[in-house]
Parts: sequence; C-alpha cells; structure tokens
Amino acid sequence: MAITKIRVRFIRTALGPIWEVLGTFIFLIFISLIWSRLWNETFVEFFCYLYTGFIIWKAISAIISDGTYLFSDTYGNCFENVKMNPFVFCLSHTTKNLIVLFLSFPILFIVLYLGNKLYFASILWLSLYFILFFITAVSISFIIATICLKYRDLQYSIIVMLQLFFFITPVIWKIDQVSEKSQRFITDPNIIYHYVEFFRSSLLYGKVEMFNLIIVISSTFVSVIASMILYKIVKNKLVFWIS
Repeated sequence: MAITKIRVRFIRTALGPIWEVLGTFIFLIFISLIWSRLWNETFVEFFCYLYTGFIIWKAISAIISDGTYLFSDTYGNCFENVKMNPFVFCLSHTTKNLIVLFLSFPILFIVLYLGNKLYFASILWLSLYFILFFITAVSISFIIATICLKYRDLQYSIIVMLQLFFFITPVIWKIDQVSEKSQRFITDPNIIYHYVEFFRSSLLYGKVEMFNLIIVISSTFVSVIASMILYKIVKNKLVFWIS
C-alpha cells in the first residue's frame, strides 16, 4: 500500500521520489551557504547540522500533516468498501514516509563522511530510534486521523501549528543560541524537538542525551496507550464519520 501511494504521487516522472531528495538537498545547500556565514561556521559543519535536522523534521511534518486527512480522503473509499483495521492505513502511511526518508540516506552518509562524523555507535542508536519512531508515528497518525475525521477544522489548524513549530524547533538554529530560560519554556516542552535531536545527535555525535532519550521513550509509550484507548472508543464509529 505504501509503495502504491508513492507510485501514484510521482506517476509519469522519471526520478519519482528522488525529486524530493534532490529538492531538499539543493534547498539546504543555498541556506547553508548564507547562514553559515551569518553565524561564523564552516559550510560543511553547518550543512551537516542542518541536513540531519531538516530531513527528520520533514518526515515528522509529513506524517502529521498528511495524517490529518488520512481517513477522510486518502483511505476514505477503503473505509466505505473494505472491512480493514484502521491501523493498517496508519502503518502504510508511516511506511510511505519512512521510505522517502531513507532515500535521503545516501546523500546523508556522504555529508557525514565529508564532515568526519561517521560513528559505529550511530547505527545502534538509529536502530533504537527508528523502532521508537515507527511505533510513535503509527500511534500519532491514528490519533490525528481520527480526531480530524470527526472535527474537520482541525485539519487546517494542525497544519498552521506545524508551520509555527518549525520556527520554535532547533532545526535551522542551534539550541545554545537561546538562553537556558528560553530552553525551559520553548524547547524542553517541545516533543518534536526531542525526536529531531535524538536523530541528529545519533548521527553527528554517536551519542544521545539522556533527557532526549527519556522523553522519546515516554512519548512513545503514552502515544501507544492513547491510541489504543481511542481505538476502543471509536472503532465502530469511524465509518459513519467519513461522509
């Protein structure tokens, strides 16, 4: 199902999803050329930081934003005609976005090699990360898709909030550029930041801060419990909310 959705999206294109990888790569090169000078950093150093943070942010953003109409539009016809557990659609949705993310890895490894940031420990941390990330993404996709199916106005509200979160999440800026007080009120409560930082720290430093690890594990556990509770409540109602 995930591969089919990718094929439909990039139908009649020669490169398919590779276009997203190339587009992101070129976009971040131009940003790095300018911003690395503004912040007095080397281009390679800043590009490594920016690229690792941006590609995981893009995956998170796609999972959340596309999840807002997952049940209402993307798989609405399936709901009405086929009896299938809604988590299957969430699995497909998450897998699709992870496939696109993994297409960025060849460029990612080249970038890390140029920046001398290849660590064996990164493989271990990333393995743990993607297990937690996949479970969280499936659970959050179900929660968001269900709520937005019932309350359609939230589709647009969530997308607007995501745009705001991009600027308060250290993706294109570094956390040490703000005061400790700002970190406590802006970044520490920001769950997305911890998922971004876990991924980026694993690649750039071969280690993960304990605080980020605890938040990611806790968020995964809470999201799973919340999705299970919500499923029990709405499993027989979802099909009636589609039309």
